[in-house]
Amino acid sequence: MSYFVDAPANIISNSFLREPQEDAYRAIYDHFVNKKSKEHALVTLPTGTGKTGLMGISPFKIAKGRVLIITPQTVIRDSVLGSLDPTNPKNFWIFSKVLEELHHLPSLIEYEKSLTDEIIHQADIVVLNVHKLQERLDSSLIRRVGPDFFDMIIIDEAHHAEAKTWKRAIEYFSNSKILKVTGTPFRSDGRNIEGKEVYKYSLAQAMAKGYVKSLEKIDHIPDQMFFTLDNNPDRVYTLSELRENNIKEENWIQRSVALSRESNKKIINLSIKNLEEKKELTNNPHKIIAVACSIDHAENIKKLYKEKGYESSIVHSKLEKYEQEKELKKINDNEVDVVINVAMLGEGYDHKFLSIAAIFRPFKTLLPYAQFIGRTLRSIESEDGTFTEEDNTAVLIHHKELGLEPLWDFYKKEKVKRDAIKKIKEDRNLDLSENGSKDLTKGTANESEDFRIEKDTFVETELIRKRKEKLEEENQKIRELQQLLGIDESKAKDFIRQSKKSTDSERLLRPDKYYFQRRKDLDILIREELIPEFVADYNLDVEGDELVREKTILPRKSYGWIYSHAKTNGALLGTYFNAYLKNELKVPRDQWTLVQYEEAVELAKSLDIYIRKIVDSNKEEK
Repeated sequence: MSYFVDAPANIISNSFLREPQEDAYRAIYDHFVNKKSKEHALVTLPTGTGKTGLMGISPFKIAKGRVLIITPQTVIRDSVLGSLDPTNPKNFWIFSKVLEELHHLPSLIEYEKSLTDEIIHQADIVVLNVHKLQERLDSSLIRRVGPDFFDMIIIDEAHHAEAKTWKRAIEYFSNSKILKVTGTPFRSDGRNIEGKEVYKYSLAQAMAKGYVKSLEKIDHIPDQMFFTLDNNPDRVYTLSELRENNIKEENWIQRSVALSRESNKKIINLSIKNLEEKKELTNNPHKIIAVACSIDHAENIKKLYKEKGYESSIVHSKLEKYEQEKELKKINDNEVDVVINVAMLGEGYDHKFLSIAAIFRPFKTLLPYAQFIGRTLRSIESEDGTFTEEDNTAVLIHHKELGLEPLWDFYKKEKVKRDAIKKIKEDRNLDLSENGSKDLTKGTANESEDFRIEKDTFVETELIRKRKEKLEEENQKIRELQQLLGIDESKAKDFIRQSKKSTDSERLLRPDKYYFQRRKDLDILIREELIPEFVADYNLDVEGDELVREKTILPRKSYGWIYSHAKTNGALLGTYFNAYLKNELKVPRDQWTLVQYEEAVELAKSLDIYIRKIVDSNKEEK
């Protein structure tokens, strides 16, 4: 049976899961298991309500084989990996008590073309960006596995799934259960997302429950606006003149306002005022997130904030990766008050202290507008577990002439729904239930002081039996350690569990990480241990050429060619190690299995001993 069928997952009535996570899981289970539907299942959960967690629990008791999670871009992929990585101390399954022990966790990999088939086949869950499913690429996962390799496909940010690459991937894995999850169930092109919507949790519900911040909007509305045309400062037009005489269309007006230094300064002043008010009332490092029209525009906005004494980070897609990481680190370390982005920090980016949204560009469709606002909605929990109103109210700042009012209507409607939800919950005299006209009297229930507990396992599987065996082995070790050291059970238990090698769990839970780590370990062994120690012990210089000139340490028949290839001692030794390992293991290094990497470590050590013997022997002869 599948790992996901056997695993002892605690989902139903798990108080550590959020309401929409459990309810959505029930709907997915009903769709695929009870109804045995072949139709795609669509779930809508607003940003901040636990979308990644839902993807993590969805396969249990539903998937009968491997699971593929497809993400649209790197930020989202990294977010999913960060939450679900079994080697992460804050792993979602452990943190939310879905699974209790590390050895219960699924094996998860991030797909890379350099992974061997052995590693891919070890995975219970494979995570990748959709770009790695493009058939035209030799490295595509589709070229590596058959159409029945996955039993369940989970598509994150499912509004992307109507694009060609996504649809082709879904067609290839056509027999799989397809689950689509999104926070924004609409597309900019107006096309519908294929599938049956089995569950939807509205933004209004999330706000009322406190899962996300509430949202208020502030419009900057100047009494009058004036424009010049074609860089001619002598003729000034009012806004009403431009409109009434059809001199310029709305797009032109909106673009002009967006790029206006004076208009930008007004939005900056408003955003700073609201930021300072929020900081005065809370103890958290709230920030402004701004969106600009272009990189040049972002630089101009940064200068304007700087003039007011506020440091900014600019993030855009043309930054090198290390530059992006540098700017994101500034944000996470609270070194800046303002984050300015250009078509970059959309879906998938989370920083809960982004609480003021300053808009410096027009939006034409709801999707990018909603994704930008979504960056401010992640809730802030206090140390005592409470959610304060000021911390959890985001402020959206518009210029009236950017033409964003039609898009704001979506949120205005959600706010009305939120207020209604809260009112119904808070007003005890308001009964809107189906039982409103029925007998609502109640009896009195009581119970005895004595009780017992009964633990019922869903299925007595091989995995659970192995778990019991492991626990008994651990308990035996704990008892032995208590007797040996004369310590209590608690200290013995801590000692045993801390002494377990992390590599064992990493090998089982993240075989891809373990694989790359073994490759790295071998490189470090040769480059940073064996060769440096060798040249030091024999008073050689890595960049010297004694070993090349003397031509004494290499077996001529098999490795004599290295003398003409290498120019230095270091090059000779490095080439010798690599060539020797390849010859001994019979396959190129990029095709080695995990077992072969472990063999290579021992072979490298044995070669080091052999070379030393040759050098020592030559010295004695001299």
